[in-house]
Amino acid sequence: MPARKPEECDLLLLEALNRGDVDTGVALYESTVRHVLDSGQVVTGHAAIHEIMQRYVAAKIPGGDKMVTGEAATTLIEAARAFRPRILAERDRIEADRRLPEDLTRDLARAGFFRLFLPAAYGGLDLTTVEAIEVFEELARADASIAWCAWNANLHWTTARLSKEVAQEIFEDPDMFLANSTRPTGRATVVPGGYRVNGRWALVSGCQLSSWFILMCIVHEDGQPRRTPSGEPEYRFILCPASDCTIVDTWTVSGLRGTGSHDVVVEDRFVPARFASFYTDPLVLTAPRYQLPPHARVVPGLGAIALGIARSAIDALVDLAVEKRKEWASQPLSEDRAAQTRLAQAEALVRSARLFLCDTVNRLWDDVLAGRDVTVPQVTQVRLASWHAVTSAAQAVDLMYLTGGTTSLYTTCLLERAFRDVHAITQHGTVQPRLLETAGRVLFGLAPDTPTVMQ
Repeated sequence: MPARKPEECDLLLLEALNRGDVDTGVALYESTVRHVLDSGQVVTGHAAIHEIMQRYVAAKIPGGDKMVTGEAATTLIEAARAFRPRILAERDRIEADRRLPEDLTRDLARAGFFRLFLPAAYGGLDLTTVEAIEVFEELARADASIAWCAWNANLHWTTARLSKEVAQEIFEDPDMFLANSTRPTGRATVVPGGYRVNGRWALVSGCQLSSWFILMCIVHEDGQPRRTPSGEPEYRFILCPASDCTIVDTWTVSGLRGTGSHDVVVEDRFVPARFASFYTDPLVLTAPRYQLPPHARVVPGLGAIALGIARSAIDALVDLAVEKRKEWASQPLSEDRAAQTRLAQAEALVRSARLFLCDTVNRLWDDVLAGRDVTVPQVTQVRLASWHAVTSAAQAVDLMYLTGGTTSLYTTCLLERAFRDVHAITQHGTVQPRLLETAGRVLFGLAPDTPTVMQ
């Protein structure tokens, strides 16, 4: 096949993808590479080329799908470590401003931290859930608010269900940050061609940095909520540009201060129907990975952030123990038996919770990629492991905070921030103790008592 320009190959590559013609796709890729080498041109962002090569490696090399995305995850983890000194230097500013700095956010975006779960077809990294867990953990070891905003910007609830034209329009900007709310506190009134949207949403993390918002609404028609065949209200995720939204400063809190999770208001804005979607819409991207229920991919991130915070608390306590001594004893804290016991407990809590989380997530991911149907017990196990990770992390931080004594009270001590941040995560609705009742029912072989468990 002769050398072809990348723009000439894109359509042919997509056609090859759609019919599953791996060999043609590889030939097209090779012809593009020849053109790039011959011309000295630097080409980035051709999502179709990236996607066909992912499928090629997955098809031709055992475990290839994991290998390709593993390289991206490794690069991001290394990048997170490289960002760490800069993040630590910005921690006080982040806390005082109650938001992330724009320049740091832009650089994180360009490094790919806000495209972890974005489909490769739209320029994303399409990481596996476990790979993303490692990235969120590493970011949280430096600053929980940054990790939280990165996690929140990757909540692609229905991106695989959007039309390709809409998705490409939204995600074409590499600096794009996506904020969202899954609280159904908006009203989307049916009008010709789309919806008239009104509402106010709380806890919209990173809203001051966002180009677009995903806002959950209840559909109204003829002055009443429209019902699904089951009798439940009909919900839609509405995509609104930042220019249609007003931010109300409400985020004066104890933990995760730097997330800027203010309220967002939309008043009487028209949104075309193509910018609305929900879990029940048919998939546009139909590869097995997009069959994974969104919550099963997203909620483990909470556990990852909490575990990253806990790891930072353990490290902080170990560092503190070198200098700190008991007031009534001459021995260093590291020689104190109670301190030794608590440190060992914290280590066991974090490591065991991480293993449970990664094991359940990996098992589900492997089944999805193999084309097997996702089951309620599988998803419930992932949700349970996420709750357990957050709870165990909070317990570990509490142990370190207690062991630090009065030093832990000072804002100059990393344990003080870790204590506030990890307990803020425990308040998230998806990791509340109420989940244990649902998990227990499923473990007994009963039907779940929450209809959203498979979303």
